Amino acid sequence: MKRILAALALSAAVMSAAPVLAQETKEPDAVAQAEAKSTLTTANAMINYGRAHKDALAMIAGVQMMVSVAEGTTIEAGGTPMDLGAILDEAVALAPDDELIKAKADALRDDAEAKSRGACYWEYWCDWYGYCEYWYVCY
Repeated sequence: MKRILAALALSAAVMSAAPVLAQETKEPDAVAQAEAKSTLTTANAMINYGRAHKDALAMIAGVQMMVSVAEGTTIEAGGTPMDLGAILDEAVALAPDDELIKAKADALRDDAEAKSRGACYWEYWCDWYGYCEYWYVCY
């Protein structure tokens, strides 16, 4: 009888702990994921526009959009994290006399450089046909 009670107590303890252990980081819902993907695509286009037209403000706005979407994860291209700090440096170099650009870049720098790869991250992926998009990848 003692064995049966001990077995029941042990199984109850194991079964009650199973739901707690099963709670992992879940992916965001489809709407939030689609909105973040659209924001990242727009941010990437703004950074590319800023580089092409020597527009520091567009580059800073693109970095700000990426930082707001990433929320503790990285944004990667080809398996390596994007260096948002380098993009900010590039923007400041385009407008060395503009104090507002420098101030905004300094304000974003901590958030841009503090991204660490978590269980999920945004991957910039391109196929053979040149179509590129962001994928939310979890491992």
